[in-house]
Amino acid sequence: MAVDRREVAVIGVNTALMAVSLAAIVYVNINRGYIPLKCKNIPLLNTLFCAMVVWYIGDIYTYQPTVVANSGSRGVCIVTMSWLRMSLGVYTVVSCHVFRIYQYHCIFRWRVRATGRRLWIPVAAWTAIPLAYGVLASALPANRGGNDYIDGMCVSYKPLYFVAVVLLVLLLVVWACATLMMRGINVCFDEYRELLVVIGSTVVVVALQVALRWVPGIGDTGFSYNSLASITDVLIGQISLLVLIARPMFHCIRDRDRYLRYFLHTLRREDRETEYELANGGNGICDSSNVSSASAYSGDLLLPSSCVDYSDSTKVAKPRAGGLKDGEADSIALAAMPDAYRLLETPPHSPIRLLV
Repeated sequence: MAVDRREVAVIGVNTALMAVSLAAIVYVNINRGYIPLKCKNIPLLNTLFCAMVVWYIGDIYTYQPTVVANSGSRGVCIVTMSWLRMSLGVYTVVSCHVFRIYQYHCIFRWRVRATGRRLWIPVAAWTAIPLAYGVLASALPANRGGNDYIDGMCVSYKPLYFVAVVLLVLLLVVWACATLMMRGINVCFDEYRELLVVIGSTVVVVALQVALRWVPGIGDTGFSYNSLASITDVLIGQISLLVLIARPMFHCIRDRDRYLRYFLHTLRREDRETEYELANGGNGICDSSNVSSASAYSGDLLLPSSCVDYSDSTKVAKPRAGGLKDGEADSIALAAMPDAYRLLETPPHSPIRLLV
């Protein structure tokens, strides 16, 4: 079978879009010590990106059949179309967003981090649907409506397609309900609106794909529908990732120090230091770049106690000369924020107490 150059062009467009996400996630990990980015739960962002990648690979076998023609078997079709695209791709992307909302509930309602049993029990529960679909697709024979390999191409029959759609709708309903529950959580940086944008765009795209599948001339698995579905799948992943990190990443590039000051002052004004400390990882560490920006700021910006010079107790604390010692960790201690605030609010001529 000859390769359709239009499908190659679609893969090129999708690859360019994925390259944008790759550049973004690499930048986030390089700047993982920057508090506004760190509070976004970088391990969960990495998991989301990995799910996008396997989803993209599965899409190639599903929607660009001439590109991968004669390069597989029924087993390859099951792995790529069912496991990579659906179980480890679509379902995992949705699960990442549901778990993010669960994390917000842990932090802002219960004031605990999702660790230990609070982490692994929800993770184990959410593997049920992806695992069930993958096992079903593997066990369902082609003559009963499963995946098949015909004329050098992977195909998926409608019974398995309907099962995939039902499970996806179930996950979307749970995601929507969890997102609506976020309305009552007082967050500082529009996290609820970000989640609304992500789920809204996802629901619209999924509804569009399902509806167009039944339109004559478009949904008959021809090039028009395949290219539309493939590109919109990649766009869902782009929106899922970039909407979450766009604001802190933009400011990290454009005005890193100024936004950090705004971020920390907002936490103080809203009395949310404890919650965002938990989102930051809950462990006290100090960033030399953040200390540098604090040193240059003439105001009531916090300074963690490990970065303050107490050599003269009759004067107001000042940033320690030279910033941080070699080997000290690379981020500010959010846990030290309340103490630092009280320290800087001490009257200028009173003795400074070391608060721990």
